[in-house]
Amino acid sequence: MPKKKQSKKAQEQKHVSPLNHSVDDAQDDDKAISRRDNRTKKTNKTSSSGKVHKDNKHALSETKLAEEAALTAMLFGGGGGVGGASSGAWADDDDDDDQINDTSAWDDKYGNQNSEDDDSDKEEKAAESSGDLFAIDRSGEDIDEDDDDADERSDDEHQSDTDSDGDDDEFEQEVNKGSMQGAAWQDPESDSDSDDSDDDDSDSEERIMKTKKQKGVSLVDGPNRLKKLRRYRDETDPLSLSEYELRLRERFMNTTSVAANTGWADVNQIQQKQEEPKTKRKRGGYGSSSEDESEDEDYNAATDILESNASLFQHSSSGMQLPPTILDVVRTRDGNLSDPNNSVLSAVQFHPGSDEENPLLMTAGMDKMLRFFRIDGEENPKIHGIHFPTLPITCASFLGDSGSVVMSGRRPFFYVYDAISGNIQKIQSIIGRKERSLEKFTVSPSGDVIAFVGNDGYIILVDGKSRQWIGDLKMNGSVRAITFSEDGEFIMGSGSDGDVYKWNVRSRRCVERFHNEDGTITSALAATSNFLAVGSESGVVNLYTEKYSKTSLYGGSDSGVGLNATERNPLKSIMNLTTSADSLKFSADGQILALSTRRETNGLKLLHVPTQTVFSNWPTSKTPLKYVWSTDFSPGSKYFAVGNDHGKCLLYRLKHYWDE
Repeated sequence: MPKKKQSKKAQEQKHVSPLNHSVDDAQDDDKAISRRDNRTKKTNKTSSSGKVHKDNKHALSETKLAEEAALTAMLFGGGGGVGGASSGAWADDDDDDDQINDTSAWDDKYGNQNSEDDDSDKEEKAAESSGDLFAIDRSGEDIDEDDDDADERSDDEHQSDTDSDGDDDEFEQEVNKGSMQGAAWQDPESDSDSDDSDDDDSDSEERIMKTKKQKGVSLVDGPNRLKKLRRYRDETDPLSLSEYELRLRERFMNTTSVAANTGWADVNQIQQKQEEPKTKRKRGGYGSSSEDESEDEDYNAATDILESNASLFQHSSSGMQLPPTILDVVRTRDGNLSDPNNSVLSAVQFHPGSDEENPLLMTAGMDKMLRFFRIDGEENPKIHGIHFPTLPITCASFLGDSGSVVMSGRRPFFYVYDAISGNIQKIQSIIGRKERSLEKFTVSPSGDVIAFVGNDGYIILVDGKSRQWIGDLKMNGSVRAITFSEDGEFIMGSGSDGDVYKWNVRSRRCVERFHNEDGTITSALAATSNFLAVGSESGVVNLYTEKYSKTSLYGGSDSGVGLNATERNPLKSIMNLTTSADSLKFSADGQILALSTRRETNGLKLLHVPTQTVFSNWPTSKTPLKYVWSTDFSPGSKYFAVGNDHGKCLLYRLKHYWDE
């Protein structure tokens, strides 16, 4: 068996002879024995009450206590001092050493535990008397680790328990601290932490901003609307903040530049404006001669316009007359190729205020979708689209140069979509009217008035801004076609009786009524400043010279019913269509008239208005027009769009209007 390792105290006592004990040492030993007896009694008392530590459950038996008392009496019996101590009981030195060692080992094992129990009992009683719920050790010292007199064997046996108890003590201290962080707890380091909290917050914000700048803005992980900022479909790399801002500006300019002044979103213009004041200061300030020269140029330009008798609506870039019989036309990429309609393309229109070379195209159809495209002749990218679940769109038009679009179908309501703000307004019905369908309408060039085709020969006028009813116009028979004059001052209508009516929009009075020479039901109308085209269901299109009536605003009749029809001879009757002329459209400069029908394939013809002749070279029998439902010319007449029953928007470039 390995020899038991003795404690330091026992080893020191082993080399001390019992004969060298003085009287004072004997008295001290008597006091130690009495304290040990008291501890033994207290240990028995606490063990009976169930409060004794686990290690003290096995108390010493009475026989062992008696043996210990006998050994003590042999060593210090009778208080006999040195002489008594040197009696026969100390004849053997080895026995004496063993007895002393046993006594010191007993003190080390049980004396220390009893002292710890005394301290713990005192702390428990103090805590109960003070009402504290938690016992907090503020000394921060580990008594078990500083005990050099403990037995090494017992340390090895209880090492795991000691470690777990240490962890539990640390956990209790953390819990106590966390539960007492109110008024009852004061952390000495809390003041310094609170002083540094503001600095930590500012540092964290700076770190967040730096992280954002380093990581950038992801167009894929964010909201779905950010995906529209991608240049190509597979773009997944995050953008820097400057690049993200630049793409937002480009997106805004592409979607709303045609309907509003978006120069503030152009980075180049912003830089020019920032450099402009510096340039002006170098030239001599804002009151310099350069500003006066620019004012003179503006004045001269205005004077030239007033002195000239040329039409302000002449948009031909070449400034030359369009040659007759032969039209130089080239097909380009379809306008809605990136997102074609799923059904009939019933409405096609270019924004009247968009750029001539890169106009904005609007398409709408029976698939309940409204789409916008930027036409460049190559890609023609889609800007965005809106779905109207309850409205198959049969008619759609821009409200003048604004960014609003009016849409209607075979429903008693209609929609107005604002492309700038993105708002959609639904007008449930027109007050005072009971029409069950508002599928056909036209808009004045300025967008101030919307004219709907009503029942029983009525034309319903609605204000373009308030969307409220402002008046009615009445004619004989039913209304089949309506159109505004180029200046928006007059409105023309015709229908089942074959007569053409002209009203003054301001006075709501009919100023002229004449009978169409064909005599059949009128199906389409179109007007410019010089000509009026009237199409009928027989396929005949009559071209009249348009002369504005000099009648007073209050002259004429309240309606066209009582006004006698006059006879007017057409300049030309075009009979190239064999079925109903469903659509008539003049080019921007008025030199081309497009007439089409929906009742036969490739039913499209282009008329050279100055000579009243049809172009012979286009379209041909091989031109894939299909059934034509809608047509329109771009601003400047550089593009010609055709919407068919397959949902395609065929796009053609008229080379005469392009600068070579």
